[in-house]
Parts: sequence; structure tokens; C-alpha cells
Amino acid sequence: MVNNFFNKNWKHGFDLDQWLKIHKPKVSYDVNFWDEIVNEHKEIVEEFRALLNCTEQVLDKEGTPLTPLNLYNLINKYQIRLDKLALMFNLRLYKTLNENKKTGVKYIVMRAFWIDDMGKNVRWFSRNLGAEAKVLVNGKIPVNQLEAMEKEMLLLMWDQYCIEYWETDGYLTGIDSDGNNVIS
Repeated sequence: MVNNFFNKNWKHGFDLDQWLKIHKPKVSYDVNFWDEIVNEHKEIVEEFRALLNCTEQVLDKEGTPLTPLNLYNLINKYQIRLDKLALMFNLRLYKTLNENKKTGVKYIVMRAFWIDDMGKNVRWFSRNLGAEAKVLVNGKIPVNQLEAMEKEMLLLMWDQYCIEYWETDGYLTGIDSDGNNVIS
């Protein structure tokens, strides 16, 4: 199909290099799986760049040519996947207080966002640090507890990422007796 509407002199609305600057690691976390996350990011960026610069027909794994709509959706899925990795690179924890209505005790809960299949931020991960009166020291959460929480949240995020994307790469995933997603 020839498209007379396309003009190669257009200003592009999507600049991959600029977008990747926002989605690169800004810090390094002291966790034993950090290199896996960084390597995954590099591989996905290379795949994404190859897709965006491809001038030949793009095929799915069965060899069927992708339509422009399929390509648009594929590009969107790569962006979502890289956004999820960016959430790990630029981890943000949110502190909330939950009050037990029966006892009146306030508990500190740390939350982190994830991105759903449609690219929307959702509150996905949360961990209870404990009763506010027992956790806070001089009105603040101790640094060692925050660092431990960052590591735990990163592990949860990495596990979730692996469940979502590595299932198709030969890894077995399933649900344990408590209803949690697991990788085996």
C-alpha cells in the first residue's frame, strides 16, 4: 500500500531518545537483582528501537504480518513495559495512615504504584510498617526501615514484572494456595 499522506519532513510527535532519557535509571539500589533489571531494560530498549526503525514488514511469532493498528498497539505495549521498568528505576513510596476502627490505632502503610495493561497508574503494592507510635522516631520513619521497605517493594515489583513478561519466555507461573502470583 502506498500512502500519499505521509511526509518524511514532519516534525515527529514521539522522540524515542528524549522519551528514554526520562525512563532511564537515576539511582542504583543495593539489591542482588538490580543488574537483572538494568539488563532487562537494555534488552527491551534495543528491541523497541529495532521495531521503531524497522523498514521491512513486521510479523508476529506465527509469521502473520502486523497491520498498522497492531503495530500501534505493539508500540504502546513496549512503552508500558518500559514505564514499568522506569517505576523500579525511579522508585517512589507513598506513606499513608490506616486506622483500626475498633482500637483507634493508626498504622503506617507504604504504597507503590504499578501500571496496568492500559498504561494507567494503579496502587498495586502496599506493606504495613506497623503502629505509628511504635514505628516513628522523633516523628520520622527511621532510614534503615525506609531502605528495607524500598528493597522489599523493588522485589515485589520485579517479581510482578517477571510474572507479566517472562511467562511467555518459558518460565512457569501460577497461583499459590494464598492466591498470590508465583514464578517457579
